[in-house]
Amino acid sequence: MSDRWAVIKLQNHDLDLTILPGIGGRLWDVTVEGRSLLFQNPDLVGLPFDTSDLAGLPTKSPQFGFPLWGGEKTWIAPDTDWVNGAPYRVLDSGAYRITAKQSDLVELTSEVCPLTSLSVRRRIALTSATTWTIDHLVTNNGASPRRTGIWSVMMINTPAKIGVAMDNPEFHPVFGQARPLVETHNSGVVASCARRQEFKVGLPNRQGKTLIKFNEAGPFLMCSVPKPSPKDRFAHQHPVEIFNSGDYPYCEAEWHSPMTELMPSETLGFQQHFRFWSTETTVPADQTISEYEELLSCMS
Repeated sequence: MSDRWAVIKLQNHDLDLTILPGIGGRLWDVTVEGRSLLFQNPDLVGLPFDTSDLAGLPTKSPQFGFPLWGGEKTWIAPDTDWVNGAPYRVLDSGAYRITAKQSDLVELTSEVCPLTSLSVRRRIALTSATTWTIDHLVTNNGASPRRTGIWSVMMINTPAKIGVAMDNPEFHPVFGQARPLVETHNSGVVASCARRQEFKVGLPNRQGKTLIKFNEAGPFLMCSVPKPSPKDRFAHQHPVEIFNSGDYPYCEAEWHSPMTELMPSETLGFQQHFRFWSTETTVPADQTISEYEELLSCMS
């Protein structure tokens, strides 16, 4: 495989993070106790490609006019600003430079996108044997303001369940048929991505917590982001979106920063905290997790 496919690994006991600088600075995989959690597209892995001509790459999802590489990445919202419905090539499929590297962190920086004048810096850091963070930083290198939202998209191996804790549970269809795979419960909304049925929904995330259950018995993952404030506005109206593929065995958990009018030379940041535990019987005994016991029971 070419250098575009060369990976970097961060490891702390049973937690391994695999980073792919050469294609969008992706978090390519998360491996917990030897189990791979993130989807990597088998139609694309290892293929040589030209960033200026991505149309000829194989895909089972021709309705999306861009390569579905896999892993987790930083996209720029709103998608209505994209050209021909595809994420900005330099930021999504281009090579990122390694601008910092230690045993427990990697920082990667994109080239400046010629269409938007935006650049992306991603900092992925292991913080313990069960936790890591992703810091997304987007800079406006142009001479004009640009409306910008950070959009973290994680492609997850299915079967999986994604739950968002909330009072007065609600979800908002974006496209496709979400029922009966998406349900409301007293403690939140749960999407059961167990079969290939394409849909996308948007959800509030008032508590800033998203829970993911991989496979039938775990592991489990919690993603924590800043709680939205009443004045926050989001590029796609909602701070969390869930997508389920009808063509490949993956679903997506998607998190949005508030949207802003990013002025020249300004930088927009967004941080995610991730924490995993192995099974329903190994839930960490602390307040952060115990608050969501009811939602976790709905995901069993």
